[in-house]
Amino acid sequence: MIRTHSEDRSLISWLIMQERVLRLWIEEALAAAPADGRFIAELENHHDWLAGQIARLQQRNAA
Repeated sequence: MIRTHSEDRSLISWLIMQERVLRLWIEEALAAAPADGRFIAELENHHDWLAGQIARLQQRNAA
């Protein structure tokens, strides 16, 4: 699918908001239940993936 520049900007904005929410969720989970390492690891893995996708899209739009 071919996206317009405007659609890419909207997608990046949405992904950035998701990344922020996920980061806050990780912080809350660490504060509430630091013993649940598997859950935290899964959240952190998803956060890392999401941050990578944001960086990829931002780099593509900068070109």
